[in-house]
Amino acid sequence: MKNFVLPLLAFTLILSACTEKIDVKLPNADDKLVIEGSIENGKNAEVIITRSIPLFSSIANTSATDFYVLDAQVTLFDGFTTETMHLAIDSASSLGIVYKSNIIVGIPGRNYSLTVIQGGKTFTAVTTIPEPIALDSVWWMPQPPKDSLGFANAHFSEPAGPGNNYRWYAKRPSDRRYLAPYGATFDDKYVDGKSFDFAYTKGYDPTDAENTYENDSLARGYYAGTDTIYIKFCTIDKASKDFYMTFENALSNNGNPFASPVTVLSNINGGALGVWAGFGATYDTIMPVQ
Repeated sequence: MKNFVLPLLAFTLILSACTEKIDVKLPNADDKLVIEGSIENGKNAEVIITRSIPLFSSIANTSATDFYVLDAQVTLFDGFTTETMHLAIDSASSLGIVYKSNIIVGIPGRNYSLTVIQGGKTFTAVTTIPEPIALDSVWWMPQPPKDSLGFANAHFSEPAGPGNNYRWYAKRPSDRRYLAPYGATFDDKYVDGKSFDFAYTKGYDPTDAENTYENDSLARGYYAGTDTIYIKFCTIDKASKDFYMTFENALSNNGNPFASPVTVLSNINGGALGVWAGFGATYDTIMPVQ
């Protein structure tokens, strides 16, 4: 009997020890500047600057002044002209407030240097606008068993020669801005010099509460056959491609305890997060199916 009681007593003590409250204090990392900027051929540059939110804080408890950065000095240099970018209201941007250039516009083949000074710190980045490469054709196609909902399709003849990178955006007239669906960025590693068809779902805009399709779970990710779809197809440099692809991988792994950690590859120097991207953009339109 003693041989049975002693192990039982030891096991009970172990269990009681496991129920002891452990108070672990997890420090919040210092907030970082988040810079999301782009310049497109024929258009002015736009830069959104915010602060990161600590992992264990609540967005509901974060004020606009804690999130937006409205006191930065932002300058742009295209190799010939230096311009100070100014704050502007832009309803077509993700957050509505952007730093924008008024003089410098995007030209394919040209490099653009961005400098952001805020809080005594300097952040820099350089991007280029590659030559735009257009899609051959675009169309809408239903996805069985659905007959009224489908995806945006395209045929593309990828130029021979490695090193090209691409990003897809699309919007409907009712959308505030062009949206990139998941997987919208790709390179020519496996398609160099090939002609092929591909399709994309409709991007989701979490900042647009008026987007009825996004609020309908049965239609989320689909375009209706009655939609007019505007396509923006961009060539981008490698640094921009690396950021968007690693950012998407990080999003897909969010909440997955078995996924490997993903380092988002930013091209911003100085310790900020984000990307400064150049877009060589071409535009197409998918008309509603009659």
